Amino acid sequence: MEKILILTHEYPPFQGGIATVAHGLAAGAAGLGYETHVLAPDYHGDTTDWDRVQPWRIARFPGATCSVLSLDKLTKFTATCRREIKLRRPDIVHAVDAPSQMALTALSKVRMARRYFFTVIGSELLRYRNDLMPRLWMRNAFRRVTGVAAISCRVLDYLVANFNVPRDRAFVSYPGIHPRWLEATATDRMTARQRWGLGGDDIVLLTVGRRVPDKGHRRVIEGLATLPAPLRQRLVYVVVGSGPEDYARALGDMATSAAVRLQLLGRISDEELTEAYDAADVFVMLSEESPKRLEGLGLVYIEAAARGLPSIGRDTGGVTEAVLDGKTGIVLPGQPTAEQVASALTTMAEDRELRDAMGERAKEFAAAFTWRRHAAEVYQRFASALGERYGG
Repeated sequence: MEKILILTHEYPPFQGGIATVAHGLAAGAAGLGYETHVLAPDYHGDTTDWDRVQPWRIARFPGATCSVLSLDKLTKFTATCRREIKLRRPDIVHAVDAPSQMALTALSKVRMARRYFFTVIGSELLRYRNDLMPRLWMRNAFRRVTGVAAISCRVLDYLVANFNVPRDRAFVSYPGIHPRWLEATATDRMTARQRWGLGGDDIVLLTVGRRVPDKGHRRVIEGLATLPAPLRQRLVYVVVGSGPEDYARALGDMATSAAVRLQLLGRISDEELTEAYDAADVFVMLSEESPKRLEGLGLVYIEAAARGLPSIGRDTGGVTEAVLDGKTGIVLPGQPTAEQVASALTTMAEDRELRDAMGERAKEFAAAFTWRRHAAEVYQRFASALGERYGG
């Protein structure tokens, strides 16, 4: 049985895009029959109960997420990776975040990891390009790596254009989503609405993600503010996700001054999130590229699609690959005006048949986004680079 070692500095119970990808890859690889190991931080806590129920092995090291600008932490992490590779002797070493990729780059120079692979999500490329130490460290790494899996065509294009990655070593494989979003029985539409104090005739716009400025909450409120009062009062903007309290207060003040109905729910359980998706009418997230963040794909659009929601997104990163404009939702320009946002919101709010048709197509589209399919694509592609034939 071939062995796979996944290296990451973000992993459940931590919540985030990298943690989702690392966990999904492990689940997909284990489901395909690979002997799967994960090296991840313990977040200064006891993760024994969570780790015990996973059908793969998880080795934890002391610490939490690591900045690629912290040379001391990177040095310690590299030593930890070296010990784990020596212990496990894996056939494939797979780094899914920036600190892991930098550690493997160092180990490759001492022949500790001759065959290693990266998954590129997007935001790490901004750091490699903009910060001196990562730029120098990774200057030749992408030319030596055995293979690179990009999570979207847009990320792959960015990777090739900025880092001269040979096309024969890089490819696109869309990540998966947790089976719960595809398989969970639909919940009663009114369950969450009644808890939020809303009625059946309210039109609910839902955003799920980190409550930070680059997710575009302000853009949504600006668009809502330009709508005629009768329509604006039918719309309720529900935001799920944790983030800085000062930003939450700023959003609240902005919504109040514009007479926009806003509800900030913070972090909620998976069961409550399922209810939130099923209670909503439209998913909307107008993510924007910042100096440190790029929406590589936007798995949350796919989660919403799996629950039958059409989406409104913005042409940045890989969003156009997660939301099919005119089919599963509406994609706005990269720099939309408040009027363009308002137009998309009006179209969705006033055309129930369009919402339903887009939602049905979205659900069909999301069905292909499984971790088992993703792991098979990634590890079979990597297997060819290893000169071996793997089952799948």
